[in-house]
Amino acid sequence: MRRSFSKLTLLTGAVVLVLSACSSPTGEPTAGSTVQLQADYPSYDTPGLVAGSTLVVEGAALATEPTVLTPRFEGDTPEENPLLGLSEEELEAALQEEDAVPATAVTFRADVVHQGSVEPGQEITIVQTGGVVDGVTYQLEGATMLTPGEDYLLFATDSFDGAFAIVGGSAGVYIASGDGVFAAAVPEVAPAQQFTSSEVASLTD
Repeated sequence: MRRSFSKLTLLTGAVVLVLSACSSPTGEPTAGSTVQLQADYPSYDTPGLVAGSTLVVEGAALATEPTVLTPRFEGDTPEENPLLGLSEEELEAALQEEDAVPATAVTFRADVVHQGSVEPGQEITIVQTGGVVDGVTYQLEGATMLTPGEDYLLFATDSFDGAFAIVGGSAGVYIASGDGVFAAAVPEVAPAQQFTSSEVASLTD
């Protein structure tokens, strides 16, 4: 039986799917296979990372669930919004034809808020591209997934439907290593190898 998903319309930028393992005769990936997802994120220095974040928060990943990212079309011209002027039925049909990207919705508890409008102790949703769907693993190249039970420092930005997206894919993910120190989860894309809680407080003043 196929698993059901919540749908979040917050696909930001083009994501390319590259099948790297087994697929069925129809070309669909099969259970046990891996699909590589590729996205083109800008690089950040530390000031740029802070400036690009509407939320800078320390906290804990509590739980995850599969979801999908679907395109959101906005704008007042046909070039910006190809769905402009469609009837409700035409709009629904057009959206069903759009490709959805597998993702993971992470319930995250904001323990320390350095920047942003959430309250300490508030639970928020962080959405990451990739995850496991029907036994197929979807991996975003150069990214790391948040793990329930782990503590993090996150640099995130507002997304649609009240959720947040991590800045730069994984550039804004830092894992707690003890004594108020957070190490870059993916050093290759991070602007700094580590931050302390006091450094982040100074950066976001």
